[in-house]
Amino acid sequence: MKSIYTSILAIFLAFTSYSQSNIYVGDIVNNIKIGPLTGNKNLAFGIKNITEEAILDKGYNLIKNDSSYKLNLEIVYFDIQQTSTGVSVFHKTDNETIIRVKGVLYLGNKKVKEFVATGKSSEISTSTMIINEGGGFNQASARSALKKTIITLIEKLL
Repeated sequence: MKSIYTSILAIFLAFTSYSQSNIYVGDIVNNIKIGPLTGNKNLAFGIKNITEEAILDKGYNLIKNDSSYKLNLEIVYFDIQQTSTGVSVFHKTDNETIIRVKGVLYLGNKKVKEFVATGKSSEISTSTMIINEGGGFNQASARSALKKTIITLIEKLL
């Protein structure tokens, strides 16, 4: 009886492993037109790492061969919109990191699907003294927005 359950489990695992999609991350192009991240190669490298992590988190196999799906990404927009308010010694800053990434899914040389995902991450800071807020990128906020955007993109494309 135990061997029957073992056989059924082995067949089930074999079937599910063949039904999973194989995918790899192809080209990442930084098409940001203005701002401090224009042409930044480190951004493309970071997005590739986040994309590969998200693909593995979703349960897909990350391999490169001719029979697998290829995901090319284009970074269209990446910036912070900052809103500041202040009264006397009270100061409040709202930073919203906004990211727009276009993904194109290929099977071999054939385009299968295309989608543009937009992600946002907010950071609100308040103080009771006048503090110079540089308006720079907060890495945690940027990574959060990137991860949300990439996961949305993967869900829509796969």
